[in-house]
Amino acid sequence: MLTSPNGTDAKRDLHVGGVGSDASAALASIVDPLSDASQNWVHKARNVARSADDFVHDNPWQALGVVAVLGVTLGYLLSRRF
Repeated sequence: MLTSPNGTDAKRDLHVGGVGSDASAALASIVDPLSDASQNWVHKARNVARSADDFVHDNPWQALGVVAVLGVTLGYLLSRRF
């Protein structure tokens, strides 16, 4: 899991370092949304990977066909440029 640097230990370190509670609140207001966004992105990526895995297990020949078509298309496009 991702850890947020605005936990109690990090806030205590800010106070000990002389930064103060205003800077601690400002840091928390910046880091909290970034942490939430990254956790949401990881959750969505895992769902997409799980869906792709289910599709490949349910339809192995269709998945192979899709990969083959993508490979041929990519090979064609790369050979045209070089």
